[in-house]
Amino acid sequence: MYDLIVIGGGPAGYVAAIRATQLGMRTAIFEKNQVGGTCLNVGCIPTKALFHSAALAHTIETSAASGVNSTLTGIDFGKVMQRKDMVVKKLVGGVEYLLKKNKVDVIEGAAKFTSTKKVVNSSSGKTYEAKNILIATGSENSAPPIPGMDGKNVLDSTALLSLGTMPKSIAIIGGGVIGCEFANIFSTFGAKVTVVEKLPAILANMEASLSLQLEKQFKQKGIEVLCNTRLNAVHNAGKEKEIVCTREGRESVVRAEYVLVATGRKPCGTDLALDRVGVKTTDCGWVKVDDFMQTSVPGIYAAGDVTGMSFLAHAAFEEGIIAVENMKGARRKMNYRSIPKAVFVETEISSVGLTEKEAKAQGYDVLLGYFNMAANGKALTMDQSEGFVKVVSEKKNHEILGIHMMCSNASEMVTTATTLLATESLLEDVAATIYPHPSVSEALREACLDALGMAIHA
Repeated sequence: MYDLIVIGGGPAGYVAAIRATQLGMRTAIFEKNQVGGTCLNVGCIPTKALFHSAALAHTIETSAASGVNSTLTGIDFGKVMQRKDMVVKKLVGGVEYLLKKNKVDVIEGAAKFTSTKKVVNSSSGKTYEAKNILIATGSENSAPPIPGMDGKNVLDSTALLSLGTMPKSIAIIGGGVIGCEFANIFSTFGAKVTVVEKLPAILANMEASLSLQLEKQFKQKGIEVLCNTRLNAVHNAGKEKEIVCTREGRESVVRAEYVLVATGRKPCGTDLALDRVGVKTTDCGWVKVDDFMQTSVPGIYAAGDVTGMSFLAHAAFEEGIIAVENMKGARRKMNYRSIPKAVFVETEISSVGLTEKEAKAQGYDVLLGYFNMAANGKALTMDQSEGFVKVVSEKKNHEILGIHMMCSNASEMVTTATTLLATESLLEDVAATIYPHPSVSEALREACLDALGMAIHA
């Protein structure tokens, strides 16, 4: 008998399995495809590999402004994709090594519950038993029930990452993180890009000022952004697709060679036979968990996308660890307040904590701080002065509630911002800290000083 069986080898699953062996638990992990899950194989990692290539292309295109004369002669899309595959293969191999090093038994195949302590391998028919079971089956792309969404050249993000030729034009349905990242990448590669979003703004779940700034940048890049636009149907139109939409009560048509559907996710693992053992799910199929990552059944836990709580790999890492430590007697709660988000576009975006709107809705008397990157010395030296840092804090005690950034290296700077929220820091704590000069990170301190009425460089 195992101490733990993990179903799914993605970020939540493989991290939980490794942590379990560190705690002395005999552990097995089921994976029917490749370890690493969506993030490593068809999500975060391959997308960031493409982003790197796009960023290099942008640097070459704009290098003359810095006195370096160079010419971008084209994009070798085949080599770009080949490099992406190489990075993924190396990291998958790394995860496989870590599981082997930590003596985790890797079982190929899908698992299905036969009782609260037993699962059967759907491929081999062999039954396995464990004291605890962790569901970490992740999520997959979900397409809306729109006519024509299953046609040729209508792709989800997984299929897009396997393209053999560079699209001349692409219509992206959905202006969330996935849609915006691909819009930036393929526009930089030279494709004509249109983003269709049914909500009033792209990145609608982030700070509103970030959304507005990104839309402005997209338009400068030649990306057409159609918000408040409902998709009605997708038709064939010769070598192109015809995307029929309704915007402001009027029907319009967008034409593109490819259509990317980036409208959301749905849970994997619907064939686990959860109802057989009494594991409760939402109406949409997400596995319900408490603050300790335990399901409605003692000894059965869940972590990662399958819970529907967060769709970020770093959140899944922590959820998996918390679940395992609680199996060993800890009483650790998952803290969703301090989970950072990063969006990899031309000027990186990052965010952690409450937006201004969310803070006001929760009853906080809000105190704001703001700093424009045009006044940041390091940003100016790098010709990356577009963007800002915005701090949301509580007026009475000056506790920092949220930090939102659009600037160079925002995906790294958000680590400092996350630490400030996790430690319940005050604006004065940042004011009392000396930040290096010149650095982009000074903008974070200046935004906090601005909230206190003490900004020096603004």
